Amino acid sequence: MKTYHFLALFFVITLAVTSGNLLSNYISVRLVAYGVQQANAAMDVERKRIVDKMKVDLDQKHEAAKKQRSRSKKAQAMWRSCLDWTAMHQQKPTYTTEKESKKQCDIYHRYVDTGV
Repeated sequence: MKTYHFLALFFVITLAVTSGNLLSNYISVRLVAYGVQQANAAMDVERKRIVDKMKVDLDQKHEAAKKQRSRSKKAQAMWRSCLDWTAMHQQKPTYTTEKESKKQCDIYHRYVDTGV
């Protein structure tokens, strides 16, 4: 064989090996990317489950606190004031009784909801 045959054979083999390596690297990268996507999807599902559980727990704690606050003497006094002003407004509908009944009821509801 002549030198140019060896040279052509060298380039063909080099091109084939390089192409094979590049293809192998591409396939490896795609497999790793797929694995990362699957891991991210699993983490997202787990994160959502944890967040949902935390929301439920927080809602339960909030409801328990609301019940406890609504049973307190302070809340009962606020509720009584709300009822008194509402009854007064029904008996004598004036601007003052309307505003005061709304104010007293808002104070009660805010206390039960937030504790403030």
